[in-house]
Amino acid sequence: MSKLIETTNSIRKIIRVVLYLRLSDEDRDKLSKEELSESIKNQEVMLRNYAEEKGFKIIGVYNDEDYSGADSTRPHFNEMIKECEKGNVDIVLCKTQARFARDMELIEKYIHNLFHEWNVRFITVVDRIDNAKKETKKTSQILGLTDEWYLEDTSNNIRETFKTKRSEGQFTGSFVPYGYMRDPENKNHLIPDPVVSNIIDRIFREYAKGYGLLKIADGLTNDRILSPLEYKLINGSKLKLPIIKDYIDYKSINKTGTFIIKVSFRNQEKQILKNLTTVEVLTDDAKFNNKLELKLIKIKNDKIKIYYSTKSFEELNITIRDNKLNFKNIDFENNGSWILINIGDKLPKNVSCIGTYVNCLDRTNEIFYEFEVTLKENRVHNEYFYKVYPISDNENVKLDYQVQIRNKHKWSEQTIKKFLKDEVYIGNLVQFKTTTVSYKNHTIIYNEKEDQIKVENTHEPLIDKDLWNEVQDRLNNRKKSCKNGSAHILANKVFCDSCKKVFSKCGKNNENGMAYLCCKDKATKWSNCDNKKYIKETELHKIVLGEINNILNKFYNEDTLLEINNAMIEKELFHEKIISLNKEELTITKELKSKDTYLQNLYEDMKKGLLNQKEYINLRKKYKEDYSRLEERIEKIQQEIKDIQVKQEKLKDKKALFKKYKHIDSLNTHIVNDFIDKIFIGKLDEKTNKRNIHIVWNFTN
Repeated sequence: MSKLIETTNSIRKIIRVVLYLRLSDEDRDKLSKEELSESIKNQEVMLRNYAEEKGFKIIGVYNDEDYSGADSTRPHFNEMIKECEKGNVDIVLCKTQARFARDMELIEKYIHNLFHEWNVRFITVVDRIDNAKKETKKTSQILGLTDEWYLEDTSNNIRETFKTKRSEGQFTGSFVPYGYMRDPENKNHLIPDPVVSNIIDRIFREYAKGYGLLKIADGLTNDRILSPLEYKLINGSKLKLPIIKDYIDYKSINKTGTFIIKVSFRNQEKQILKNLTTVEVLTDDAKFNNKLELKLIKIKNDKIKIYYSTKSFEELNITIRDNKLNFKNIDFENNGSWILINIGDKLPKNVSCIGTYVNCLDRTNEIFYEFEVTLKENRVHNEYFYKVYPISDNENVKLDYQVQIRNKHKWSEQTIKKFLKDEVYIGNLVQFKTTTVSYKNHTIIYNEKEDQIKVENTHEPLIDKDLWNEVQDRLNNRKKSCKNGSAHILANKVFCDSCKKVFSKCGKNNENGMAYLCCKDKATKWSNCDNKKYIKETELHKIVLGEINNILNKFYNEDTLLEINNAMIEKELFHEKIISLNKEELTITKELKSKDTYLQNLYEDMKKGLLNQKEYINLRKKYKEDYSRLEERIEKIQQEIKDIQVKQEKLKDKKALFKKYKHIDSLNTHIVNDFIDKIFIGKLDEKTNKRNIHIVWNFTN
């Protein structure tokens, strides 16, 4: 930064000014993409002309093109504020105050307070605000209030508009669900994405077959299918990565895995730059290690061309001294040493360096490109850096170069589970699941189910209803997957007849993936159940298979067919279970009401001084945990009742179920879910070496 320059005759101060540009939301709604870019250019031209007329020295230009004036997290805005605080800025120059902020709190905080402390003058060209002039303070505050009222009114109008659209079944989300894309003729209507819609079908079918969430996720990753986040980013989504919890920026790569390297640069000069060249090296300061794979995956801006070479620096006439690149006659297009790279190309193992060429770099357009890097092994613990050496006809130009290295986001169990529960894949839109406190406070609030807006059959489904119901049944059964990623066929169906705990897998699998089942109580240190003897999984399968075939044989016996059918029609299936669940729901509802009173009493005790704030916070935290637990139980009860009612409908006609099968040779998940509710394993009689095994069928009380 420039400092004060003193002369003997007079003191002449260089006034350091920064220009702040922002595109207003109202303009964004009115202008085309070309006009948006032109609007930013016009702002800059206006401010530059003003600064030159006044004799100010422009030391920086800050541009937040995609942010609201009420957003205090604007990156370039905050960079500018830091420079002001350091004492590196004399004037902040804007077109209007609204470009700086539309939030009265920000205006008061900076323009009328901190800027005075930091000796920073704030000037606007159009509405002529100058915080060095007291007479403009009221004008500034009035503009700040009207701008904030405008934002509040706009926010309310947008909320009401979105509410109406959601009620009509129109999609209003910022990002479309994975598997869909916006209809080119109607941005509020979803249509299947031909590239990835089949992935959703694959996920549902694999889960229905018994695959675990982790196995499905790993399978998609191993097949090199982009995760939903990476797919969004590769297709131009403006989703900001820092909101993701596991987002990490690396300065180098030193562990195995797959990473994304993003190189971006922006012209910081007033003029347009011509014939800009860069040379990049991914290196361990020795050579490009053959354990690394490098692939070009994205380029933004068609003005850039990227090349690679396998020649040595000496052969390319390149030298590096004092972290600066020296070169002679770099000509990418006419030199056979350089090969053009296209998106999707993998670079050879012996690549020495990467070069880029931009024939024209504008002031407003960011240029970037991304490589996918996979480090397969790193036994010698090298660190790999991506080094950028810019070259231009003018050595003194300023270029804002940034290299960002991050993890490539993979498929996860949470993502798979989220997809499996999302009704969007059967053609329904469930929106308004979350909201924010206000246009100023972006804290997310999760809405109750009754407040969410659901409209059915709004778009083409990717999954049929039968597959959906099958998957929901399995999700509700909460089957745990084995180590190989698949749940065993009788998972969550087998229980101990003594302590009623679930029988889980134990021991090693044989060549067919079968092992043993034992009471879960046996695995605890203080085992209280006396039913400790395991049962072979193959043996239990044989027993269950025999019992199912016995029932099928009876069904097809004409002498008993009529009797069975009449008995099934006369019974009210699961009647007692539904009554029991309704009673439990009523009890929990009463308990929730009493807890509301309890919380109110806690608050009053704190106000009276009977509880200190720390005690109140701890008790309130416990209240919230208990309340959430009870609410979750009510949801599960309601789901259980729905599941039973579905089973009632399915099993009213036993003949339809049994006609589905005549004889079964082996068990699978579908057969088990059709026939069996629970299996109770009794204690082994050591004298007879036998045990009671009781099967509760889906078609009996």
